[in-house]
Amino acid sequence: MICKGTTHNNGAKLAAYMETSKDGERAELWELRGFAATTIKDAFRCVDAMAGATKCEQPFFHVQVRNREGEIMTRQQFEYAADRIERMLGLTGQPRAITFHTYEHNNDQHMHVAWSRIDQDTLTAKPLPFFKERLKKISRELELHFGLQPVTNQRPDKIRYAPTRAEEEQARRLGFGPHDVRNTIRACYERSDCGASFQAALEHEGMILAKGEKRDFIVIDREGGVHALGKRILDDTASKIRARLSDLSREELPSAVMAQAFIREQGRQEKKQRREKLEPTWDRDLDDRKWQDAVINAAIAQEKTERKFVEPEQRQTRAGSRKKENATQALRPEPVRTSEKRRFVEAKEATTARKRGKSLAGRPAKASIHIAASAIGKTLDVAADAFASLFAPTLTPQQIHKGDRARQKREAETEDVIDFARYTAELARQRQQEQERDAIRREQHGRER
Repeated sequence: MICKGTTHNNGAKLAAYMETSKDGERAELWELRGFAATTIKDAFRCVDAMAGATKCEQPFFHVQVRNREGEIMTRQQFEYAADRIERMLGLTGQPRAITFHTYEHNNDQHMHVAWSRIDQDTLTAKPLPFFKERLKKISRELELHFGLQPVTNQRPDKIRYAPTRAEEEQARRLGFGPHDVRNTIRACYERSDCGASFQAALEHEGMILAKGEKRDFIVIDREGGVHALGKRILDDTASKIRARLSDLSREELPSAVMAQAFIREQGRQEKKQRREKLEPTWDRDLDDRKWQDAVINAAIAQEKTERKFVEPEQRQTRAGSRKKENATQALRPEPVRTSEKRRFVEAKEATTARKRGKSLAGRPAKASIHIAASAIGKTLDVAADAFASLFAPTLTPQQIHKGDRARQKREAETEDVIDFARYTAELARQRQQEQERDAIRREQHGRER
């Protein structure tokens, strides 16, 4: 069984907390004793009014009682536990309110009890000395009475004291776990034997040892959070901590403001370095080679697409001789890939040769020689560019901008050349078709005569 108690100064907020259920939870008012009002909010407002006549700043005491998951108790058993807690704390006869919160998925329930600390006869507040230790003691007694599994009073980690509310709010605001930071500071303190080693261990974990205004020493974590070195974290008294860190001078340590500013600047530098690693550096030579390869590949793809514009010569085969036809097709050489201008010239010469009875047997060899020479020239150009890039100086941003503009201009000129070549090839094809039609018409006209 776990019993947690806290004092409160706002009755309206406490009443809303006790009678309001969360998602997947059901809240129910079980008892309202000793109040003149019939609702929990009106009853707690009356207690606030009575506390205004006293010097008590926190007139309510709230206790939450819950069991381990799977352990079930009846409402009467919970009420018996509330009576035992009331006698243990010295609140017998004081007005109280009891509510139960039940989880809908497994029907597990826990109890909320709130007492008024104001004595209506004397208008004084009931004292609550050592209420945390008393709640632990009554929890162990109730576990034995109901036959429940005992809950240990010791924390699983080495730090016996829980973080304060200010530390929890700081951790929530900065986005880290308070227990992890506290355990890291405790581990650095335990494996060090002097102030210098403790400071070095903290720096290895990304923390800074600084001097405090109210405390002798404080620690600034990676997010800029402040942690006071005292008994709550190190489990040592202030005198023992000063003796352990006596080799350090407080005047030489940075203040909290200076340490936080250093942490922020270091974080900005790390973000800048990570951003620079992610951004790739621009390589002018590599970009130029990619552009040249893209232009060459585009030209090759265009030639493959426009091969239909050149009509290859049809070889004559005898009718009825399929073997000779297949042998002729097997021995037929592959068409040579040439440029648009070259194909136009070859098509024109082929038309002239057919008219005059000549052949173009030597043309493919000449075209192959021309293509081989062009390929060797391109290879030498690429090798020269690669050799020149090895000794290229570092460019300024203005030179890089000029280079980009020149590259864009070259790309535009290349596109114009490709468009002109496409237009020339189309025009050559049209002219060739017109010439063939004219030849056919002349032949038909001659036969008619």
